[in-house]
Amino acid sequence: MHRDKIQAALTKALTHIEEAINTMKASGSTEKALGDSLWAASAETEYALFLLALMQGDRAESAFMKRTSATRQIVELDIALAFARELFNSAKARVDENSFGASYEAASSARNLLLKVQEQLRKKRKEAER
Repeated sequence: MHRDKIQAALTKALTHIEEAINTMKASGSTEKALGDSLWAASAETEYALFLLALMQGDRAESAFMKRTSATRQIVELDIALAFARELFNSAKARVDENSFGASYEAASSARNLLLKVQEQLRKKRKEAER
C-alpha cells in the first residue's frame, strides 16, 4: 500500500529534478521555472519521507535525527542536482528491496541537497535585488 505511494512520490520527485536540470541547460530559461521544479521535487520528497517514516515504525525516530555531511560539500547547482538524481534513484531501488531505512536515508540526503540549492537561489535573488 505505502510502497506504491512511496515509489510514485520518488518518481515524481525525480521527474521534477530532471525538469530542473533541463531548465538549467535551456537557453532563455527562467530562475522561476527552476525554482518551481525544485519546489515540486521538494514537496514530493517530503511526502515520500513521511511514508517511509511510517513504514519504519519505531525506528523512524532515529532516522529523523540523522544528517549526512556529504550534502554540505556540494555547492554547484548542476552537480547538486545530478547528485540528488542519483540519491532518488538509490531511494527507489531501496524501496524495491524493502529496505525502507536505506531509502529514507537516500531521500533525506536528496532533500538536504534540494534545500541547499533552494537556499542558494534565494540568496542569488536577494543579491540581484540590491
